[in-house]
Amino acid sequence: MYRLARDITVDERMVGFKGRHHMVQYMANKKAHRWGIKLWTLSESDTGYTHQIVVYKGRQPQNLVQYPNGLGYHTVMNLVQPHLEKHHHVTFDSFFTSPKLCHDLFNMNTYSTGTVCVRRRGMPRSYRNLKLPKGSTKVLIQGPLIAVHWSDRRAVNLLSTLALPRMENHANSRGQESEVPHVVSLYNRTMGGVDLGDQLISEYTPDIRSLKMWKKVLINLLATAEVNAYICYKRNRNILRKMKRLDFVTEICRSLVQVQVVHERRIGRPPQNPPARLQGRHFIERVAGGRRKKCRVCDARVRTWCPTCMVGLCLGHFRRYHSVVHYEE
Repeated sequence: MYRLARDITVDERMVGFKGRHHMVQYMANKKAHRWGIKLWTLSESDTGYTHQIVVYKGRQPQNLVQYPNGLGYHTVMNLVQPHLEKHHHVTFDSFFTSPKLCHDLFNMNTYSTGTVCVRRRGMPRSYRNLKLPKGSTKVLIQGPLIAVHWSDRRAVNLLSTLALPRMENHANSRGQESEVPHVVSLYNRTMGGVDLGDQLISEYTPDIRSLKMWKKVLINLLATAEVNAYICYKRNRNILRKMKRLDFVTEICRSLVQVQVVHERRIGRPPQNPPARLQGRHFIERVAGGRRKKCRVCDARVRTWCPTCMVGLCLGHFRRYHSVVHYEE
């Protein structure tokens, strides 16, 4: 069983889909896929390992009764439930963060950090219209919870039960150092777990066009399983042979389709039990009614087929399908 590190992230993941379905959501801040199926995801912050996924089914009438503390509170509690009382540190954005959520997680020996809306219930009223000069910070403490208002290019509000109320040096992408609150540095370091997993998934995900929503979700789940397997492989790289990511994916695909390479094949010798498609006479015809079928060899949508074999075939692969034993190679 995979043992999660201390820092974990809760965020949403989008599976790109533009077809018609009541579960399709729109998120403007997701540049890769603005339209698609939303997945609530819990991932490891350092590696991007995806541990739990919950499909968001859209707003339901009974949610107002089931989620008295809001959808964000319910989502985090649902995902973190198996990891409570283990001193994990959960990071999330302003959609999920609330003072009640941070207090309840801390009471279950789980730390949390996240940006927060100033008008969220339980937030200090003095933060709503607070205007500070650039670089200034205001900190309020309520038991184990600290609320930080930091004025940078714009005002940022954060809650945390792990960060300390202090300033520390931080270098930006240009190498310039500046003083930032400790909670800001902690949030920037631990928030990118789900985004890192998305980058790893998109690297070798097949680009399949389909109007079936479940196919898109299934492919994303298979790609997520492949990324998780590669992360586990890297943890045991000392006892296993070294393998690049592309070679690792290739080995998985070969094992799934059970490709058997025959090194010594006698040319001209027919197989002992030839299939029916290699026997008799076959003719190509147009599908009745002008309908289309999927080609058995290349998966293209074609209007021709073999009525004897009852499979769709294009002109380019009709002869190969009826003359080669392993036509898929």
